[in-house]
Amino acid sequence: MHAARSEPAALRHFSFVLFAVIIAAFAVRNLPWHLDDYDQAKQAFVSFEMVEKGQWWFQHTPSGRIATKPPLAGWISATLYYLMGKNGWEFAWRLPSFASALILLGLLARVGRELGGARGALLAACAFGFNLVAPRLATLVRTDLLLTLLIFLAGWLVFEKILRAEPWTTRDRLWLSLAVLGSMLVKGPILYAFILPGLATYALCMWRRGAPNHAWSGWWPWLTPLLVFALWVGIGVRMSPEFYQQVVLREFLGRFDLSDAPVHKHQPPWFYVIHLLHKWGPWSVALVALMFDRRVRARLRTEPALLWLACWALGGLVVMSLVPSKRVDRIFPIIPPLCLLLASLAQEWFCARTPRHTRLMIALFWIAGLMSTGYTLFHVAASFRENDRALLHFGAAVKALTGARPDRVAVVAARDEGLLLYIGCTEFTAMKDAVQAWQRGELDRLVIREKDLRKRASELGPATRLLESPPIGYGPYFLIERNTTDLKAPSTP
Repeated sequence: MHAARSEPAALRHFSFVLFAVIIAAFAVRNLPWHLDDYDQAKQAFVSFEMVEKGQWWFQHTPSGRIATKPPLAGWISATLYYLMGKNGWEFAWRLPSFASALILLGLLARVGRELGGARGALLAACAFGFNLVAPRLATLVRTDLLLTLLIFLAGWLVFEKILRAEPWTTRDRLWLSLAVLGSMLVKGPILYAFILPGLATYALCMWRRGAPNHAWSGWWPWLTPLLVFALWVGIGVRMSPEFYQQVVLREFLGRFDLSDAPVHKHQPPWFYVIHLLHKWGPWSVALVALMFDRRVRARLRTEPALLWLACWALGGLVVMSLVPSKRVDRIFPIIPPLCLLLASLAQEWFCARTPRHTRLMIALFWIAGLMSTGYTLFHVAASFRENDRALLHFGAAVKALTGARPDRVAVVAARDEGLLLYIGCTEFTAMKDAVQAWQRGELDRLVIREKDLRKRASELGPATRLLESPPIGYGPYFLIERNTTDLKAPSTP
């Protein structure tokens, strides 16, 4: 009796510590914050352009091309920026991902408790938080976690109906429709690839058993959001031929390009499986091991809710694996249902209560926790050591010097797209246009790469190097100022 009373208290304390470590890892993984990798600058520029230029429906990348994603994530960041008094872009850009991570963590703990009590809640949350992907995505300026949350909400609504064997109400269908629409306004119709194959597989299994299919909500929650998204695409195509080229042909249809010179890089069909085993380890290994347990397989055959989780995750994995264009982060939305599946099926080991199974589960938490936190701390330390914010500091210094007359400064087009946001400009200037404007006297200062400055020194004439960035990214970069001083005058670091 004493052991039974003390176990919940010990488990609560253990859970509190693990949740705190997970949330801390989410918060610090990408420190020091910058926009110089993983296309963060492209996503950040969407909301920046909304605020600075009023482009609320169709946006651009820093290089001037049409933005290929719908605007919901940008709307959220722009709204947060306004709510913070037009101050704090770094928080406005990163808060949607961080909040999505916390909401997913809480939902998985809640559903995990429903499936397996306190241990199920802890296992589901830790499987989501202690891996090599979730902490990395938690504060990136990207749409992956917001998309994962919306896809999970759609799949969770289906799960709840199956678990409770309840019919769909109009309110349920409305919530499902909003989740589907939200995902479409974040990243297009990719939700269908993650959810519909599982629904079809689950329906087939129920039909073969002669059992009722509580997963199906009817067609309108799935088709109505598609019509809204099609309207957005149609308006974009009508307004700009470039939208059709960049969004429809390149971004969407280009993912299925099987030619010898594909638009996007091809990856083999097993690409996601290999990376999932690695990035979601050791939980992936534990789930595979559980499948060799006869009792676990029996539960999958007899419990519809668990069957849905398996169909949901495996259906999305199979369909996404068949798409030639692949990226590691793109498969992340199948991790939440796998976390719930693991939390439920692992009860066979928890309930066994043999020393071997107890040691195995404890080891699982330790291995996952050490791998995830160690990986996080290693990369944070490396980022500070390598001064990954150097370009941001350079941009802030440029902005401080040129803030009084931003119209008299230009940033020559560069591959470091974050530089534009660091300086606070709304567009790059082509080299040819920058040189001509400089020669006409329309510019007083110019941000330019060292390589380009050497090539164009004679055309730019005498100038002083006011600032120089470290050799980071595609730099170093210089801020030069028009005057009569020789171009080789000492620079100010």
